[in-house]
Amino acid sequence: MKPTRFRHGKQSPMRSLTAYIASFALGMTLCLANAASADVLISVHGERFVGDVVEETPDTVIFKSELGGRLTIPRSQIREIQKTAVPLPSPPATQPAAAPNEHPPGIGYDGFDWLQLTSDEWLKGHLYYVQERRVSFESDKLDDLDLKLKDVRQLYTAGPVQSRFEGSEKVMGKVWMDKDFVHIDGAEQMTLRRDQLLGIAPGGEEWLDLLSGKFVLGYTLQSGNTDAQSLNINAELDRRTPSQNLELSYLADYSQVNNTIDANDQRIAALYDIRLNQKWFVRVAQAEYYRDRIANIDDRVTGGVGIGYNFYNRDDLNWYVSAGPAYQYTQFVTVEEGDASYAKSLAARLASGFKADLTSRTNIKLSYEGILTDERAGLYSHHAVSTFEFKITHVVILDLSLIWDFLDHPQVRSNGNVPDNSDLKLNVGIGLQF
Repeated sequence: MKPTRFRHGKQSPMRSLTAYIASFALGMTLCLANAASADVLISVHGERFVGDVVEETPDTVIFKSELGGRLTIPRSQIREIQKTAVPLPSPPATQPAAAPNEHPPGIGYDGFDWLQLTSDEWLKGHLYYVQERRVSFESDKLDDLDLKLKDVRQLYTAGPVQSRFEGSEKVMGKVWMDKDFVHIDGAEQMTLRRDQLLGIAPGGEEWLDLLSGKFVLGYTLQSGNTDAQSLNINAELDRRTPSQNLELSYLADYSQVNNTIDANDQRIAALYDIRLNQKWFVRVAQAEYYRDRIANIDDRVTGGVGIGYNFYNRDDLNWYVSAGPAYQYTQFVTVEEGDASYAKSLAARLASGFKADLTSRTNIKLSYEGILTDERAGLYSHHAVSTFEFKITHVVILDLSLIWDFLDHPQVRSNGNVPDNSDLKLNVGIGLQF
C-alpha cells in the first residue's frame, strides 16, 4: 500500500499578489486608526482635553494631554470621558459619521474666557493679552500658558476687551475670534480679518494685571586651592497693551576669587514703545544706568529716543531694529591728574532684538545695543547678549546667557593702567517666569 502524500496546491501569481495587497492594506488601516485615536476628557465646567487616559482609580484619573502633559484630575471634576477605541476594518457604509465639535455650554455665561486649540482642546480661564502673535492665557487647569496665535483656533472673551487693528484706533467690546476673522461686539458691531490684529488686552483691568516677566538666579561656590564665589541676577518685567509696550530689566554680576573682587557690575534699563502698525513703532523713551568699577566706570547714565521697524513679527520668529539720538553722562572711578572725572556726550544709538522658538520648550534670544559718542566718553561701546531658554515647567526655566560688553576707549586710571576693552561672561541660572 502506497503511503498517502499531502500536496500543496500552487497558487496563481495574481491570487498571491491580491492576498499580499489585502494583508498590507489591513495592517496600514490598523496602524492609521491607532495613530488617529485619542481620548477626550470633559470637565464639569466644559473644558475639553484631548490625549490618552493613562490610569484610572476610584478617586482620580491620570490623563496625558497633548498640550498640558500628564494631568491628575479628581473624578469629582470630570463630567465625561470619551474613549476612542481602535475600530476594526469594515465596509465604508457601516462606518459611523464623526460627531460635530460642540462648544462648551459655559461660553458667554460663566464669566470665563474660553480658548480652543487647533488640537480641538477647549480651555477656560483668563486672557492676559494677545501681543506679537503670542497669546498669554491662565488656564483653570494648566495655569499660565504662553501660546502661539497660530495654535489657537477660536477665542471667546467673557467681557469687553481692548482690541487694536492695523490702520485703526483702539476698539472696546467682547471678542469672538475664529480662524479667519475677529468679531467685536461693542458700541458698534465690527468684523475684521484676523491677520490685521495687532493685539488684545483686557479692558478695565488693574495696571499690574498686564505684567509678565522672569527672574533668574545663578550662584557658584568653589573652595580648595582656589576660593571663589559668583552670583548673577537677570530680571525682566514687561507690560503690554495692543498699542504700547513697557520693558524693565536688571542685570547684575558679582564674583570674588581668593578674597579679591573679580567682577562687580550692574545694569538697569527701561524702554517705552508706541506701536504705529504691525511694522513700525516709536521708542518714546529709553534709559539705562550702568556701573562697573573694575572697568573704571563709577556711574554711567544714557537716555534717548528713536524709531523702530519689525522685519519679522511671527508666532515663532521676531526681529526688530531701532535707532535714534541719545545723551550720555559718565562718572569715572579714578582718572589721571589733570583729567576731568566725568564725560558728557551726545550719542547715536542702534539696537536690535531677535527671538526664535526652536521647539515648544526652547527658544533663543539675541540682543545688541551699540552707542557712538565722542572719544572722551569712550567713542564706541556695545552690550550684546545671547540667551538660550529652556522651559522645565510652565513657570520654571533654565537660562544660559553669553554677555559681551565692549568699550573702544576705556578711561585711564590714576595709576596709569588701562582697563580691558572687552568683558565676556557666561551665566547659567534657574529662574521663574510669570
